Order: sequence, then C-alpha cells, then structure tokens
Amino acid sequence: MFAGKAIPCDCGYEVRADDEDSLVEAVRRHASEAHGIDFSAELAREVIRGALQQPAGGRGIGKETQ
Repeated sequence: MFAGKAIPCDCGYEVRADDEDSLVEAVRRHASEAHGIDFSAELAREVIRGALQQPAGGRGIGKETQ
C-alpha cells in the first residue's frame, strides 16, 4: 500500500521509500531529525495513511501533530 509513495511534510520535504517498513522508518527519522517529534511506528503508519487519503497539501507529517 505504501510502497513507492511520497509523503509530504509541511516543511516542504517529501519522504519516499521502496517498501512499507522503509517508509515508516523514513517518516520517523525525518520527524525526529527535522522537527524533534518522536513518532512510534504505529503513529507513523497513521500519518502515512492520513497523508495518502488526503488531496495534495491536505495533510502530511507535520500536520498530523497540530
């Protein structure tokens, strides 16, 4: 479901990966390194699902925590 998808962040960065586990880890790493947010793997999956369900600009990594 997640493979090959780009997950946008409100900072302008797009997280990409080849498979679901890599995408989850990439989202977690970006959130932590760029924003100081510690996502659990499950919360990262929820953020990804939400981003994939919304039109472009509707929701991304940073918007999930607002």
